[in-house]
Amino acid sequence: MMTFATFHRWPDLKSVMIWALWVLTCLVWTVSAAQAQVMPHQSGLKSMGTVNCASSTCHGSIDERSATPVLQNEYTTWLRQDPHTQAYAVLKNEQSRRIAKNLGLPKPAHESKVCLDCHSHNPPAAQRGPRFDATDGVNCEACHGPAEQWIKTHVEPNATHAKNVANGLYPTNEPYAVAKLCSSCHVGDASRPITHRIMGAGHPRISLETDTFLALQPPHYRIDADWTQRKGAFDSAKIWAMGQLVAAQNLADLMADPKRNRQGILPELMVFDCHACHSPMSKKDWTPKLGSSPGQARINDSSLLMLQALLKGARPELYPTLASKVNSVHVAATSPASSMTQFETAARDLQAHLKSLQPQLASSNFNTAQLDNVLRELLNLAGEQRLTDFAGAEQVYMSMSAVANGLQSRGNSAVGSKVNQRLPALLAFVRNDESYDRTAFQQELVKLKASVGGQ
Repeated sequence: MMTFATFHRWPDLKSVMIWALWVLTCLVWTVSAAQAQVMPHQSGLKSMGTVNCASSTCHGSIDERSATPVLQNEYTTWLRQDPHTQAYAVLKNEQSRRIAKNLGLPKPAHESKVCLDCHSHNPPAAQRGPRFDATDGVNCEACHGPAEQWIKTHVEPNATHAKNVANGLYPTNEPYAVAKLCSSCHVGDASRPITHRIMGAGHPRISLETDTFLALQPPHYRIDADWTQRKGAFDSAKIWAMGQLVAAQNLADLMADPKRNRQGILPELMVFDCHACHSPMSKKDWTPKLGSSPGQARINDSSLLMLQALLKGARPELYPTLASKVNSVHVAATSPASSMTQFETAARDLQAHLKSLQPQLASSNFNTAQLDNVLRELLNLAGEQRLTDFAGAEQVYMSMSAVANGLQSRGNSAVGSKVNQRLPALLAFVRNDESYDRTAFQQELVKLKASVGGQ
């Protein structure tokens, strides 16, 4: 690699030109990498239509094939098994008609942008190829990016994953990128906001844990030596970690933005845990929680809890600062002496800190000892009485599953093995949000914690 020291004597014009060319190349690489992170629905490229992937010689084979690095039945798997194909169709059912009516939408749900942005791939008309069909639902290009530039080059003999990404293919192999894409619809972000008005109109409760949701999808790829060579290692624990970071960032973005964090005279209620308000009046289940007091709505901090457990277990040097900034947000949200301005200031401080954590976590290759510690910290949340709401319990269950899977791929882990054995029993406690029993769930976690030697 050339460095400034190579040319510190400026020997001749040719050397200077070589140096300038090298710098320019680095800048182009940097710009290409940044462009690759643009999510499919924000790309300016043209979407060509899922039908272009459907040929039996491309991705529409009935059965898997072994002659090529890809299975070639990816389109068939998506069409026959993937729930994303039904995302558009559900906009025509009675529930969707009722939601559209309650929201006062001028058009039915299947013609309204606020619905189509997540229930289909919905690029502007000028960015739709002649074979594009919006009724396909969440199609290939919704996740893999508009194919205008890569549809031809990705089948060339010298095609590489890096070249495809440079041509607009979205890097779903990268944990942070896939978490950012999935969360943009499944919990909403600034580009596709989901508001309490939408939920109040009758939309089902939303939640996401990226690794768990990926595992539940019908796989249209195989993680083998070829996949790893082309795209890097597939790591469940890393995907979980990036998913929690993205969820925390989305929450901080919402809290910090005065254009999004208000709903008339009230704050945007998507900030808060649903069950802080939606529970029977006869239910008197309150426990002291960070920065909160009785009668106050709780911020849905489930992702922040998971992120703190991650740092405390795997990167303990990063934990105190995050914990302090999260505490400041809770205090600003609940203190009688606080104001919306102070709340937004605390949220922006958290927002900036979460952004600074991204490269540090992205470069972390969590080893077995670190992940063992993370599992213990997730279990410790129960002993600390911090799983006071269903959202936190749901996330800790899915998080333990993701981390245990990450440990399984690394080999022996007594902690991971014991957690995996108990997951089916724990699932019973989080199957139904309306019947969640905080005390019973936490007791089960405390027992599991004792069996794995939690501190």
